[in-house]
Amino acid sequence: MSSKTIFITEKDKKRIEQLLLFCDCFTGQERKYIRKLHYDMSQGHVVSAGEMPSNVVTTHSWVVLCDLSDGEVFGLTLVFPEEVDSQGNRVSILSSIGAALIGRQKGDTIAYSTPSGIRRCLITTICQSPEPCVKPP
Repeated sequence: MSSKTIFITEKDKKRIEQLLLFCDCFTGQERKYIRKLHYDMSQGHVVSAGEMPSNVVTTHSWVVLCDLSDGEVFGLTLVFPEEVDSQGNRVSILSSIGAALIGRQKGDTIAYSTPSGIRRCLITTICQSPEPCVKPP
């Protein structure tokens, strides 16, 4: 889970560094995730978009997850905060699930906080895209 080394694109690294510069503009919870992302990024492998393995979650990836407790399968697109939508299809990297997903690989198990407790999910599908997508092409 969080002890695994992540992969991150150079572009995502720059965007996360920009978020860190403006950390005071975000809520306390978002600042927590910005710091987590910055730490994970400092411990991870930074690669160009062309070198990114296709099984790694990047921003704008469509990700399908399976909840390990009840088998629920659901999908989302990981985005930066300004790209979030009200339907919940686009999820911010500054959310609990978003910070847990970025840089992880297909087959990894993530854990993230929800109002009802910790939720553990298996990453079953990843579709990378240079722009936010609602579902895989």
